[in-house]
Amino acid sequence: MDAVQIVFLVLLWGVPIFRFIQIYRKLNEEEKAEIKASLKSPLYYLDDGFRYIGFLLMFSGMIALIPVIQHIGVSILFIGWFYGGLDLLDKSVKQSVAVMSIAVIAAGAYFLIWR
Repeated sequence: MDAVQIVFLVLLWGVPIFRFIQIYRKLNEEEKAEIKASLKSPLYYLDDGFRYIGFLLMFSGMIALIPVIQHIGVSILFIGWFYGGLDLLDKSVKQSVAVMSIAVIAAGAYFLIWR
């Protein structure tokens, strides 16, 4: 791995973490408590956590030229999208079905292409 790839990986993981810490420090106590409560919920990690980590792992695998990490990231990303569709089911059935359908079709297309 050369220096450019290392710089991109550090930026890819460092910038979002740094921005989260920066924004978190500016919040009032009520908002901080709300974020702490959501981070303690396992359902948060199934929805938003899987999407964020999936994107980071997918791009890390692309940058580092390690296909296994890329495939794991894409799998986690599609699981997060599918669960997001399930979570949306309470608000709108049409939007929920659309999100879940797109997630399943995109996952199938990705794995057919990389097979």
